[in-house]
Amino acid sequence: MNKSDFQQAALTYARATQPLDPDQGWRIEDVQLAFMAGMEALAVPRLLSRPETARVLNVSSSTIHDLVRHGELAFVHAGRGTVRKHLTFSQDEIVNFIKRHTQRTYQDDPGPPTARYGTRKRARELAVERATASGGDFTAQREARLAAAKANKK
Repeated sequence: MNKSDFQQAALTYARATQPLDPDQGWRIEDVQLAFMAGMEALAVPRLLSRPETARVLNVSSSTIHDLVRHGELAFVHAGRGTVRKHLTFSQDEIVNFIKRHTQRTYQDDPGPPTARYGTRKRARELAVERATASGGDFTAQREARLAAAKANKK
C-alpha cells in the first residue's frame, strides 16, 4: 500500500473516534494521536476495480468477468446495484488467485524438438541417417576417403 492509502485510513479512523476530553472538544494533540493510531491500527487495503485487476493479472476485463462468474475470483460488491454489480477486488484475493494458479511445467523425457505433421523425412534427418548408416563413425569414414584418395593419386 502506498502512503496516501494509509493517510486516508487514518483520517477515516480519526473521524470515527471521540476526542480524549469531550468537554474541551478536539485539540491538536487529540487529532495527532487519533491520526497516528489510525495509521498503525486501521490500514484498510485499497480495493481494485475490474480494469485495474485485469491490468494486474495481464488479462482482459471480460476474462476477469468470466473468472468471477465461474467462482475462481472472489469480489467485493461495491454499490447498491442488484442487476449490474460494481465489482471490486481485494489485493489479498488477487495474490491468492495468483498463488493458486501458479504452476511449473517440465518434461520427464524430452521429445522431439518440434512436432512433425508429415510423414516424409526432412533433409537433416536424411543426412544423419546416411552418415550413421555405414558404421556411424564420421571421422573413420573421412579418414578412409582420404586414404582412398591418396592411393588413387599414387
